[in-house]
Amino acid sequence: MSEANLPTPEAPWAHHGNLLSAVVRRDIADLNRLFLDRALDPAHRADRWFQLPPSAVERLSEATVEARERAARSPISLFELALPETDGALPWRHEAVTDGDLDPLDRARGETRRSFGLVALGVARRLAEGVPLSSRIAFGLAPACEARLSALSPAESFRLASWPGLVRPRWPGHARYWNLLAAAATAAGNEMHWAYSAGLCLPGECEREQAAARTGQRRLPRPGHRRGSPGGTDVPC
Repeated sequence: MSEANLPTPEAPWAHHGNLLSAVVRRDIADLNRLFLDRALDPAHRADRWFQLPPSAVERLSEATVEARERAARSPISLFELALPETDGALPWRHEAVTDGDLDPLDRARGETRRSFGLVALGVARRLAEGVPLSSRIAFGLAPACEARLSALSPAESFRLASWPGLVRPRWPGHARYWNLLAAAATAAGNEMHWAYSAGLCLPGECEREQAAARTGQRRLPRPGHRRGSPGGTDVPC
C-alpha cells in the first residue's frame, strides 16, 4: 500500500465524528509514533511504560515503515495516561528518584520517560481544557483525572512526567488485541478501521482500576463483546 492510500489524521472517523479535530488527531499520531519507536527499541522495550506483548513487538519490528505508520495513525493513543490519587498533596514527589542516585543507563531511560511524559501531558491537557470528555477517549483517562490534569502547574507537570505510573501501553490486559492491531497494520487490506473500532470498545483499565481501589471491590469479569468481521464496517462491541 502506498503512502497516498494510508488513512490520514484528517480523514473522518465514523466512531468519533467531529469530537477530535484534525490538529488533535495529528498530535495523537505523532505521540503514537514516538511510543512505537520506544516500544520497538531494544533499549526501551522492557520498560513498563512501553512494554508491548512480545508477539506484537516481533511483528511490528519486522513490518515495513508504512505498516508501522498505519498503526500510529490510530485516532486514539496507543498508550494510557494515569494520574495518582491525591487529596491536594503531590504523592509523586515522594516516589521520585533523583538523577544523582541513578547509573548512566537508568538516567538515560529516565530522561526518555520524562521527555515522553511531558509531551503527552501537554497534548492531553490541551485536549481536556478545550474539548471536555474527549481526553477520556483519546488517552484512556479516568473521569476524575481530567480536572486534575487541567489544574497542573508547569512545575507539577515536570515532576509528574517522571512518575513511574504515568504511562503504560493501552489495553494492558488484552494481548490478543495488540496482536490483532499488529496484524491489521501489516495486512494488505484495509482492516485498520475495524481494529481502531475494536480498541474503542475495550473497557478502560485506568478507570476500572481506580474505581475498584476507591470502593475496595474486586474487579468483575469483563463482559463478552460481540465479534465483528475484520473486513466489515460494524463496531465489534
